[in-house]
Amino acid sequence: MRRLLRHAEETGRVVAVATRSRALASRARQSGVPVARRPHQVRWDAGGRHVVRLGPVSFIAPAIGRLVQVGVIAAVAAVALFLVLFLAPSATVVAYPPTETLAETLAVTVVRDLEAPDYDAARLPAVPVSASRTYTLAIPTTGTVRVGTTPARAAIVITNTTQADVVVVAGTVLFGGPEFLDFELEADVTVPRNGTATATVVARQPGERYNLPAGSITGWFEERYRFLQVTNPEPAAGGASEPRPSPSEADVIAIRQLAASLADADEVRADLAAARPHDAVFLRTAQAEVTLGTPRPPIGTPSPVLFLDVTVDATALAIPAAVIESFARHALIPGDTAGEFLPGTVRAVETGASRYDPEADAFTTTIRLSAEFARDITSAAIEDAVKGRRPSDAKSILRERYAIQEADVRVVPGWAPFLPRFGFRLDVELAPPPDANATVGTTIRE
Repeated sequence: MRRLLRHAEETGRVVAVATRSRALASRARQSGVPVARRPHQVRWDAGGRHVVRLGPVSFIAPAIGRLVQVGVIAAVAAVALFLVLFLAPSATVVAYPPTETLAETLAVTVVRDLEAPDYDAARLPAVPVSASRTYTLAIPTTGTVRVGTTPARAAIVITNTTQADVVVVAGTVLFGGPEFLDFELEADVTVPRNGTATATVVARQPGERYNLPAGSITGWFEERYRFLQVTNPEPAAGGASEPRPSPSEADVIAIRQLAASLADADEVRADLAAARPHDAVFLRTAQAEVTLGTPRPPIGTPSPVLFLDVTVDATALAIPAAVIESFARHALIPGDTAGEFLPGTVRAVETGASRYDPEADAFTTTIRLSAEFARDITSAAIEDAVKGRRPSDAKSILRERYAIQEADVRVVPGWAPFLPRFGFRLDVELAPPPDANATVGTTIRE
């Protein structure tokens, strides 16, 4: 090491040591030489001090003794362990608390596009909401169409006027009649030179219309056989058809009329409320527009049923879910009572006749307002109680402190032993029991 230092001093160079040997690294540090395990990890400004590395980041430990350096390294490791255990994990806690039903019948005034609700005066805003649903209508068909069931057959005579035998292979297509109905040869046939041969052809599609008269099958599909003369001395026979159900023009008219009637159907209006489960929808204000697709299958196609796709765009006035929930807090929770409504349990049902004021564009009506209330239990309080706890301890706290017998506690990653101590890594939710038959959302019907 002394020779290395003397050489560096004489040549004016800076020397560093990259080694995995602890003894050599210790001697180099005693001499004030920078040390690293790999050449690219050398800190040239380290001198003989230890370099602490955390991934791609490195810093020089203060030269205040080996024990202090070890202590600094241990402290850094402890901080890293703390971050891994308490900051890296995230957790979700879904608690099913005991609840009580709060309900009250209230007179309210619902004003279209009211700027701000007045909960003391029970004046609530209503806004237009819309939803689009697609339905498939189906009606039985009343028309008929004849459908082929058995293919026709015919005997043909092929004449060869050339000086060579000709082989016509099975499956060769021939045409017959003014509609060029297609037949195909049933088997290979050899037509001798200056001679004739007989063969059998079969209609390529079933049906009685292939029962062509004698002398009708006279053409070839393939050009290479068109020098041969062909005819059917006897009529083609055996083709059969039978009537089958099929859409008719009357069926198309009927299904379109049915589609148009959806605009006034109560069930379609109710679907608007189902599409807006968290708003209070006034169904009697609903209006719908119907867009028709193309009936299928087309007229003349065998089918016992005619289908039509219909899109209904419905619009109605509704009290937004946020307003309903805030009004329920104001009207149902007495004073400063602590607690929370369970999400999705706030309901508003119209119980009296509505009176409409066209000048104010407002409704006056009576609604039954209800919600499931977890008294003295809030998400924030549960979060404070369980953060930093083991999942099993968190469930015990929920049982003993809040009488919550059921709770789902999930920590990610699964190996993390504790719930995070930081609120932004912990999500707490109150929910009805999984088997509860609670009605979600609100609907105001006429």
